[in-house]
Amino acid sequence: MKGPLLFNCRLPNQRERAYTHSMKRLQTFFLMMLLTLPLLAQDPPLQPGSVIETGIASWYTSDKSEAITANGERFDENSLSAAHKSLKFGTVVRVTNKTNNKSVDVRINDRGPYVDGRIIDLTPNAASQIDMLKTGIAPVELILLFEPEVPESKYDRAGDTGWYQIQVGAFASTLTAYAQYERLYNAGLKPWAEVLDTGAVRLTARWIPAYQLDRTMKALTALGFAEKDVLKKSEANPYR
Repeated sequence: MKGPLLFNCRLPNQRERAYTHSMKRLQTFFLMMLLTLPLLAQDPPLQPGSVIETGIASWYTSDKSEAITANGERFDENSLSAAHKSLKFGTVVRVTNKTNNKSVDVRINDRGPYVDGRIIDLTPNAASQIDMLKTGIAPVELILLFEPEVPESKYDRAGDTGWYQIQVGAFASTLTAYAQYERLYNAGLKPWAEVLDTGAVRLTARWIPAYQLDRTMKALTALGFAEKDVLKKSEANPYR
């Protein structure tokens, strides 16, 4: 009597066994890391009434009648608004001129200034409220009054939601991806792994609030991920 027919009974070779083992190990590790993400320490959010920055303020205008601010609104030099490098669009801050203690409350709807040492660009009207039109610049203190949960923007670019995800790379080697994931996690970041159709593993640092972006980029640079090589994307608010 003949024995049962065996189909596809070839035993996996050593390389295939190693790959299967590494994939299972990687999947288990990723699952364990994701389960512990909510336990990671969070930086405290910005608190209304707190001083968030001190430095030099300037003011700006536009020669174009239809100029658009970075959040998609029409630039209005008569509005009490301002440009800031990282605060959420729609954030309201009190700007105090430290030379005369005059203050004005402005809403952030633009990006800038891009001059070293300057922290905020005011509209002409806002600048006139604290008597800095003639001087052009003034030392100021910024106090947070209001920060919207969802940034007030007409776009959906990286950071317009107030949150970032940063793609650090795609790795053909599962073991390399595992090692890089562990490095990101140990650095206090929130890594996310995605297996692509090609079999490569794409790693992303996720759920980064705008006020932590600079610190996150410094941490990634220290790990060897150059800013020019990473891709910043918009991230949905994880707490909504």
